[in-house]
Amino acid sequence: MKKEIFNLDETLTENYLEFCCDELSVYPDFITIEATDTPLKDGALGLCYEVEFKDEYYIIVYKGDRNITEIFDTISHEMIHVKQFMTQGLSQKIREHMPIYGERWWEKEAKKNSFALVQKYVDNLYDMV
Repeated sequence: MKKEIFNLDETLTENYLEFCCDELSVYPDFITIEATDTPLKDGALGLCYEVEFKDEYYIIVYKGDRNITEIFDTISHEMIHVKQFMTQGLSQKIREHMPIYGERWWEKEAKKNSFALVQKYVDNLYDMV
């Protein structure tokens, strides 16, 4: 898997990204994570795009005044979307039907499960010490 990290600690973010891939059992060909201080549209904290319907993904994370736990929670959320793109045909489902935000199953799933990944990662770090 090829990775690019912009505007975040590269080593820490790459390690977290690899952890998420292992936990979610997804290994895209290429993934880019870019952090920005510029607020995203409609107050979003992150976005995930599938590039040209291939196993290539671009994640944007708002870092603003957020701490690393909040940023990694957003990365987890977006990585769950990567899994949905890769294993559940999310691109096709979005094209077929786009319900209002609060009714999107993919957002409910990502919101419900993202912080558990952060917690597990931190627990693993504590176990290494």
